[in-house]
Amino acid sequence: MLRRLLLTGLAGAGLALAAPLAAPAPAQAQPSVLRYSASAEPRVLDPVVNWLAVTHEHAYLVYDNLFALDENFRPQPQMVDKVETSADGTVTTLTLRPGLAFHDGSPVTSADAIASIARWAKRDTTGRRLVAMGLRMEQVDAATFRLTLPRPTPLLIEGLAKPTGAALFIMRAKEAETEATTAVKEIVGSGPFRWVASEYRPGHKLVYDRNPAYRPRAEPPSNFAGGRTPRVDRVEWLIMPDSGTAVAALQNNELDYYESPPMDLVPLLRKRNDIKVAVHSRQGAMGFLRFNLTQPPFDKPEARRALALLMDQPDFMAATSGGDAEFWRTCHSFTACGGANEAKQTGDWLKKPNPAEARALFQKAGYDGATIAFIAPGDNEVIKNFAILATERMRQAGLKVDLLLSDFGAMIARRANRGPAAQGGWNMFPMWSFGAELDNPVASFILSADCTDGGYAGWACDKQLEALKEQWMFETNPAQRAAIVEKIQAQAEQLVPIVPLGQFFAPVAYRTSLTGVVPTTVPVFWNIQKR
Repeated sequence: MLRRLLLTGLAGAGLALAAPLAAPAPAQAQPSVLRYSASAEPRVLDPVVNWLAVTHEHAYLVYDNLFALDENFRPQPQMVDKVETSADGTVTTLTLRPGLAFHDGSPVTSADAIASIARWAKRDTTGRRLVAMGLRMEQVDAATFRLTLPRPTPLLIEGLAKPTGAALFIMRAKEAETEATTAVKEIVGSGPFRWVASEYRPGHKLVYDRNPAYRPRAEPPSNFAGGRTPRVDRVEWLIMPDSGTAVAALQNNELDYYESPPMDLVPLLRKRNDIKVAVHSRQGAMGFLRFNLTQPPFDKPEARRALALLMDQPDFMAATSGGDAEFWRTCHSFTACGGANEAKQTGDWLKKPNPAEARALFQKAGYDGATIAFIAPGDNEVIKNFAILATERMRQAGLKVDLLLSDFGAMIARRANRGPAAQGGWNMFPMWSFGAELDNPVASFILSADCTDGGYAGWACDKQLEALKEQWMFETNPAQRAAIVEKIQAQAEQLVPIVPLGQFFAPVAYRTSLTGVVPTTVPVFWNIQKR
């Protein structure tokens, strides 16, 4: 209540202290600047190294994609002009659109595309699967290249069109030759906006200027597909870690677009005629707890199942959405809910917390009271709330938990350590992912269980699950595909790679002076005009 009064007072003060109108200036074109703030600061600006949503928001400003998903989640050509497929479906030949150029003026070539795919495929779940299948790439000419697989699969184009976690962005070949775990040193894309490195102030501001040479597609925008026309001259991404400050700035017209208004302030924003609150992601996001499956106690499936039995989805979703049922629902499908591959037969045990059984399972797993290192970002409201509530449940069950809050970047850095907590490792962390990222069982990083170091942090290993995913990948009959999804769900319930916390639909908020905002999973800035 105090925060709401403070914000209301700040907004009122901003109106009361407004300066009198100055004499009209001579008519001239003024640069249009869109001021934006997100839930967190993108500390790593390379979308191959860092899969976080905020890094993808940055990447969609600067880079472009070969394919993109339309509003019906169908892959559509983006940088690609022509697609040719061999009679047996094993060879796909792609030709780039004419006139594509990087921000330094150099042309985008097939060599850039091949190098970008190769680097992306070392990190992305789908990319690694395509490489394991035997993906071969060869340059035909400066604009054309060929992708060959031993067997035809729709996963090829689906993978190249992934919107997030991790999307394929085309870089210059010299950046794409950088090791996949090392961030590129120069940020030069071919997208609708240019990165202004000279004005970057970590912890304060990121700046992007309109790319006057960008050639958008002729089709109207449709989700991530279609024309990506930059209609503002500049995007200034302002770092505002405190959500109250960001909401006050939005009210005072010091901010145009805020990615993640706190749910308890959404009713306040909805009362204003100059601010629009909207849900842009139809599949929402899934909250979850992730384990380090290589370290005790969660190297044992009994301990992972036990933790799931301590959690109650409605409580977590109430903490996320402020209790408003419009913005959440329970979801126990490991392929998320609301998509083409939602599992319908989910285990009853996932839906019913049972602390007594959880304690017995922890004992069976050999848990000896050792401290559980629970890493979490203190600068992300939603994920931090997941961590606080989960810690409370675990301590109530008698577990010894060390909740280690840090900024998001520090948490991600520690997450890369596979070792025990005593050596800088970890046991679990909270996170959320867009539902669209989890719909495809092969592309879903939470179902990655290929027993390699390159898998999603947590490093699951389940050969039976991987075999089921491969069956699904080559199956073309919809009914058979759906049946395999149910088998994947059942096997995932044995593995327990995550504890699902529910599905939520986080709104965005922006001033009504913005028009042309495209509804997408993560905010994009093409097509937006500012009055």
